[in-house]
Amino acid sequence: MKKNKKKKSPVRFVLLMSVLVAVVGIAAFVLERRSPSKEHMDLSEYFGITESTSGTAAETLAVIINGSVSEGSAIRDNGALWISYTAVQAGVNPRVFYDSTESLVILTTPTEKRTYSLADAETASFAKVVGEELYISESFLETVSDMRMTEYSDPDRLVYVTDFTYTGASVTSDTAVRYRAGIKSDILTDLKAGENVRVQDVEADGSENNKKVEGWVYVTTENGVTGYVQEKALGEQTQVSEEHTSPVGEYTSISKDYKINLAFHQTTNTTANAGFSALAAQASGINTVAPTWLFLNDSEGTVISHADADYVAEAHDLGMEVWVVLNDFDGEVNSTDDTARALNSTAARDNMIRTAISEVTAAGADGINIDFERVTEDSAGAFLQFIRELSIECRNKGLVLSIDNYVPAFTKYLNREEQGIVADYVVTMCYDENTSGAEAAGSVASLPFVRQGISDTLREVPAEKTIIAIPFYTRLWSTVGTDKPSSTACDMETAKNAVETYDMTVRWDADLGQNYAFTELNGIKYEIWLEDAESVSEKMTLIREAGCAGVAEWKLGQETSDIWNVISEGLS
Repeated sequence: MKKNKKKKSPVRFVLLMSVLVAVVGIAAFVLERRSPSKEHMDLSEYFGITESTSGTAAETLAVIINGSVSEGSAIRDNGALWISYTAVQAGVNPRVFYDSTESLVILTTPTEKRTYSLADAETASFAKVVGEELYISESFLETVSDMRMTEYSDPDRLVYVTDFTYTGASVTSDTAVRYRAGIKSDILTDLKAGENVRVQDVEADGSENNKKVEGWVYVTTENGVTGYVQEKALGEQTQVSEEHTSPVGEYTSISKDYKINLAFHQTTNTTANAGFSALAAQASGINTVAPTWLFLNDSEGTVISHADADYVAEAHDLGMEVWVVLNDFDGEVNSTDDTARALNSTAARDNMIRTAISEVTAAGADGINIDFERVTEDSAGAFLQFIRELSIECRNKGLVLSIDNYVPAFTKYLNREEQGIVADYVVTMCYDENTSGAEAAGSVASLPFVRQGISDTLREVPAEKTIIAIPFYTRLWSTVGTDKPSSTACDMETAKNAVETYDMTVRWDADLGQNYAFTELNGIKYEIWLEDAESVSEKMTLIREAGCAGVAEWKLGQETSDIWNVISEGLS
C-alpha cells in the first residue's frame, strides 16, 4: 500500500516568507539608522550667501572670523576687496571706529589715535560708504590689524584669524565635519588625515562650553567651516601658540607687584575732601584710594572736577596711590541717553579725556578709574572706544587705568576681554544683587552671587588684572503682608544697631555666607542680610583662591573697624 506524501501547508509558507521579509526590513532599518548620512549641506546657505552676485560690479563674499560667520560681509569691487564696518567691528579689527555723525574713521593703537575724515581724498582710498554701510579696504586693514586673512572660493569667502593661541588637534583618519553632532546630520566638508583643526568646545580655562557633546568635538577647519567631528577621528588636543608679528605693536599694562586694596571715597563736593584724614586714620591696609572727583556734566563731555593736590600729597604720605574716579551719574547728567550722546560724539569723548588727564596730572594722582553706570547695550561700542582712546593717553603718561563694571550677569554686553587688553585693571562690582526696587527682600552680595561674578569675569579677564569690589553696606527690608518690600541702605554700624533696636533673631546662612537677621513687629516683617567681618572673610577667601589682583570696597567710612584686618589677612 502506497503512503500519501504530506503536502506543505500554504499558510506556513506565507508565514515563513512574512517573517523573512520582516527580518530583512528590520535589518535594513537598523543598518540605515547606523549608516552615516552622505548628504552635503549647501555651503552658500551655511555661510549666509543667499544670492550670488558674481559677474556684477561688486561681488559679495562671506566673512568668517575665528570660525564664526559674521553678519557683515565683504565685496570685491574692480578687483579690490572691501570689508563692511559690521564685519570689521565683529572681530576683523574692532579698534577701527566709525563716527557716522561727524563722518570720521578713527583707528586706535596702543600708543596712538589716528583720525581720518571721509571728506578727505586720501581717506577715500581706503574707506567709503556704500548705501548706508561703511566699507574699509582690505589692503588698509592688513597694515593696521593683528590678523591673518585667507581667501577661499566655492563659495567665495574671507577667513580671518585674529586669535593665535588656541586648542588644536590633528585629524587621524578621514572624516566629515557635520552641521550637528550626529551621523545623520548633513556634511559641511570632508577632512583628510593629517589636517589640523581648531577645537571650539573648550573654554580658555579648560572648561567645557555649551557646544560640547559626548563623542563629538566642535571644531573649525582651516578653510573656515565650523561643525562637529567624531572624537575618535581626532588626535590629542594641545595648546597651540602661533608665532606672528603684529603690525600695531603690543598693548602694555601697568601691573603692581602687590595685591591691591582699593577703597572708594565718595566725594561729591570739595568739602568732602577734608574728611579724608579722619577716614584714613580709622582704616588700615589700604594701598589705593579712589576719590570720586570727576563727573560728566553734560552730553557735550563737560567734566566737573573736585581734584585736590593736597589730598593726593597726604595719600602719598600714607603710602597710598590715588586713582581718580570719573563717573556719569554724580554730575548734572544722570541718564542713559545723556551718557550715550557723550560717548557717541568724538568731540565729547575728546573733551572728557582732555579734562580728566589734565585734572589728574595737575593733582599729581596716579591713575584714573572709570565708573560709567549708564552704559546700555546700544552705547557699549562707543563706551569701549572711549576706553581705548583714554588708554592711549594713560599709557603715554604712565597713569593706571581701571574700569568698573557690574557683574557680567547684569552687563553681558560690556566687552571685558577688550577692557582687559587696553586697560590695566578691570573692577567687578559684586554688589547690588538686590536693589531698592527688588520684588522680594534679599542680599546685596550673597556668596554665590560674588562667586559667579568672579567666575564670569575670569572667563574674559586674566586674574592678575581683575579686582573684585565688595560692599560695606547692606539693606534693611520691611514688608507688610504680601506687599512689595521697601528697603533702606545702611552701613555696617547702622545695620548692627538695627539688629539690636528691633531685637532681631540672627542666624548664620552658610549657603549665602552671611548672617541673616529677622523679626516681625506690629505686622511688619524686618529682614537684613548683614555685611560684617564674617561675610567679608568669606568673600576674601573667594578672591584669594581665584588669584585676583586685589579687592575694592564701596565705600570708605561705611565699615566697622574690625573689617580691615579681615581684608588684610584675606589678601595675604
